[in-house]
Amino acid sequence: MSLLALVAQTIMITPSGALSPGPLTTAAAAAGASSSGLPRGASAGLRVAAGHMAFELPYVLALGYISALLGAFERPLAVVTLASAAFFAYLIARDGVRAMRGRLEIGKSSGKSAFASGVVFTGANPYFLLWWATVGLPLVSQAFSLGPTGIAVMYASHVWMDYAWLALIAAIGGGASKVVGARGYGLLLLALAALLLLFGANTFASAFFGISII
Repeated sequence: MSLLALVAQTIMITPSGALSPGPLTTAAAAAGASSSGLPRGASAGLRVAAGHMAFELPYVLALGYISALLGAFERPLAVVTLASAAFFAYLIARDGVRAMRGRLEIGKSSGKSAFASGVVFTGANPYFLLWWATVGLPLVSQAFSLGPTGIAVMYASHVWMDYAWLALIAAIGGGASKVVGARGYGLLLLALAALLLLFGANTFASAFFGISII
């Protein structure tokens, strides 16, 4: 796989995790709500993202080294990836429908440290851990196959969305639905669910049939 293809796949799949509702989005919204003004809110969101990256980057690197030992299990892992993609797509689509119906609310918390919130809400989130270990694992494996440059390019293509999204949510100082409206956010989540399914199907098709559908 070329670096350009890796970047394209990373950008396609990242929003399914980064832009979906969860504890990290909650932490950013709460941090922004407790700050005065858009600049301070955005700064709080960036600190949440930095805390998130402080846990995520070592975790992704560890997965990369482990994945190198799992090459003989490509097909079983492809099945797990497809099943996990379907599971996450269901959760995202469910939240999308709830958002469109006005039933999805991003929670509020009172964490005092934005950076610490980013670390805690990342490391203690089983869905985040499972996402990288299943859906995100093909990206990690492909990045490691391209060496240090591939790893750096893949992660940079991923993490900027975390920073941009969390800073935006914190700057707005409220729930994610305030950014694009409840209906717009719901439609966004449904589109992300479809992309996630497509990515899982592509991994499955590549492992079993040697073809790529994206």
